[in-house]
Amino acid sequence: MADQIQNVLRQTEAFSAIEDAELEKIAGFSSIARFEKGSRLFTEGEAAAHLWAIAGGQVDLRFEMPARETTEIQTISTLSSTGIIGWSSLLPPYKYKLSAYCSSQSCEVIKISGEQLLAFLKDNPETGYRVLRAMIQVVGTRFEHLQATADAAPLSNS
Repeated sequence: MADQIQNVLRQTEAFSAIEDAELEKIAGFSSIARFEKGSRLFTEGEAAAHLWAIAGGQVDLRFEMPARETTEIQTISTLSSTGIIGWSSLLPPYKYKLSAYCSSQSCEVIKISGEQLLAFLKDNPETGYRVLRAMIQVVGTRFEHLQATADAAPLSNS
């Protein structure tokens, strides 16, 4: 299982630039989880305990609407293999800002302990720099994509 975790992490946006020995250590505090279509991986506002790497399938990131059932309409982004979600596990106040749902028939993800990852990156600052630099690039790319999507959306005539 550790080899499978390392292989997935090696292909992700955030961990592609680190050495195999470092991936092996991160795999030691990671686990594989599987979800079926419609299952929620985590909920907006709950404690962000994990960073998640998508190994297979698609995951929707959604806003929760008060007193309403969440549907695909609230999806702001859909990610697939090699995607990273749950950055809130690395930044105070350590609460998820969105909810994540499996949107394909099934999803396979790697759950990385946020607390242990932070400790590892603190103890290995060169690795920490490479990982966080890659994650900042991911965040920037996603915001550019979100802005392009918003710019392309039709204006309402209300």
